[in-house]
Amino acid sequence: MSVALTCFAGVLFAANATFTRLALDRTRIRTDVAAAVTILIAASVAAVIAIVGGTRINDLSWADSRGFFVIGAISPGIAQSTFYAAIRMAGPSRSTIVLGTVPAWSVVLATIFLNELWSASVVVGTLLAVMGSILLATEGVKEASVSRLGLALAGLTALQFALRDVLARSVTQESNLSSSAAAAMTLGVGAVVLIVVAVGAARPSEFAKNLRRSMPAMLIPGLAIGLAMPALLAAFERGRVGLVSPILGATQTVGTVLLSGLLMRGSEINKRVIFAVSVTLAGGTLIGVTR
Repeated sequence: MSVALTCFAGVLFAANATFTRLALDRTRIRTDVAAAVTILIAASVAAVIAIVGGTRINDLSWADSRGFFVIGAISPGIAQSTFYAAIRMAGPSRSTIVLGTVPAWSVVLATIFLNELWSASVVVGTLLAVMGSILLATEGVKEASVSRLGLALAGLTALQFALRDVLARSVTQESNLSSSAAAAMTLGVGAVVLIVVAVGAARPSEFAKNLRRSMPAMLIPGLAIGLAMPALLAAFERGRVGLVSPILGATQTVGTVLLSGLLMRGSEINKRVIFAVSVTLAGGTLIGVTR
């Protein structure tokens, strides 16, 4: 069941990355405002799912909820903003391939903090995942400096997602909240953080202008994340980080490359991108299969 939930979440996260780039290119809205609106929509979707599932306000005790406050502040709180900036600068395919390194960092962190076992396959898988990112970082594309900044932001996002995965595994084991209620809590906190950041970075008039334009443009990404987060937290309730994270990374990476290649074509797909995604997937798959 955890595998099916993880694959479902991965496909939805792939849709988020691809449709976000399409929306950003079409509207030219600020990425920080776009991220805030996306997560606000996602939090609303997750809240509806939680309410339909029978969650009540008095079920949200501080003891069960506090861990999800921390997760929400990190991802999607900070991570969604850096991820959207990376998507605009480097494109969804390249950004998501860099996110393919998340399983490596997740397993390293899980080994340190959750006492999950380390092995030679983890070392090899980690090296392969990092190699895929290096292939992209050394790619000779136009405006390479901008693209590399985007890849650096994607790398920062990968680390934040890895922290999310490890914290989610630990917190879901200790909390009595349902996965849908936990997702609503996580996304709600993330939305608050992103809104504060966006308001602080933009003038009030500019924020309001971008907010109005973002509402319809970010609807599909928001719906995708709102459905994906409950599924991902449910997967972490049932499976280890060393299993869920590599499957999530593989599904998200392949889904994004295929979907963006279909809808965007152009520079999103070339031989180097295909080779990089193959190497990154090999690393994540090796970690997942051997653990």
